[in-house]
Amino acid sequence: MPSEQRGRFKSTAPAFRHDITEHAACTAAGSASEQPERALRFLARLDRHLPTLADQVARRDFLDCQIEGWQRRYARFIATEGESEPILIPADAPQAADFLLTIVGLMARRCALEEQTRLHA
Repeated sequence: MPSEQRGRFKSTAPAFRHDITEHAACTAAGSASEQPERALRFLARLDRHLPTLADQVARRDFLDCQIEGWQRRYARFIATEGESEPILIPADAPQAADFLLTIVGLMARRCALEEQTRLHA
């Protein structure tokens, strides 16, 4: 999916700042005190993992796979009305916003990586 989109858009994405994801989480949840922590925890782990990958190509491929996987999980979540995801803690059941914030965070990192590649080429 993301690989099919390459080159189709004329405007460039702004450099990614981590507070963009946090702002999106605040907006989706309604306030900073109600941020969906599930997506933020995942993205924090991802941010720690990305620098361990060999190079920009490996990071791009990893992010592309993650984006595609999360898009499939989200589609399945919607199609099954949430039944496709296990609920480990009843008070913290997965929500559609968790998927959307994760996908947006992954795409922001992918765009930032593309921008870095262009700047250093």
